[in-house]
Amino acid sequence: MDRERALEELGLWLAENARQRTPAPPPPPLPGTDQILPPALYGLALVAAYAFGERAHPALHVYPRLLLERGSADAAAIWNGEWWRAATALTLHGDGPHVLGNAVVSTLFVSLVCVRLGCGPALLLTVLGGVLGNLCNALVMGPPHDSIGFSTAVFAAAGLLATQGLADRSRWWRPLVPLGAGFGLLAMLGAGGENTDLGAHLFGFGAGLLLGAAAWELTRRYGRPGKTMSWMAGVASAALPLGAWVMAWGFG
Repeated sequence: MDRERALEELGLWLAENARQRTPAPPPPPLPGTDQILPPALYGLALVAAYAFGERAHPALHVYPRLLLERGSADAAAIWNGEWWRAATALTLHGDGPHVLGNAVVSTLFVSLVCVRLGCGPALLLTVLGGVLGNLCNALVMGPPHDSIGFSTAVFAAAGLLATQGLADRSRWWRPLVPLGAGFGLLAMLGAGGENTDLGAHLFGFGAGLLLGAAAWELTRRYGRPGKTMSWMAGVASAALPLGAWVMAWGFG
């Protein structure tokens, strides 16, 4: 008698909880060609810019040392108002492995963000995160700090990726999972090597977190940007460093 009653109560409890249980959302799809190609082309542009800057071009008055003098994230120059250096520094690299590593890792991270936001916004937010990270790094570190490389933007992309769980409100703990993974990634990749600029990585990641939180909230409320806005954002992601170089050359 008691056994039957216990089984009945257990069955009722399981049925009630099954009705209340919210099914877990499906995992985001893996990036396809449409999501991989734009960040890969951006990475190739970085490699091409490095190859161009490694050689002297007297007809254009372009020389490797001059590019560094006018484009690096020199804290003293940024403090004196040359804010565009925060963008131009993203396009400069010290050696081939550095630029190739940044091109490959940024393609991976940005393509994953593209799945949710679209490639135009993902690229623009990545570059903006890199610029903000360089600005904060220069302002906090102060002279004579100087840095170059796209790695600040790479960690901004990692920050964007780490906040993607904010779009999911079905469980309070779900946003903590990608955030924890992002901080783990920062700890593993952000502090390696004697020439690593830990401040740039940290501030880039922080800028990505802030921009990502805003982007996911806007996406949750209004949906993904349309094709026209995505294209405009993609063009802006290329125009920002190019415009910064025009300013660097004009004020140099």
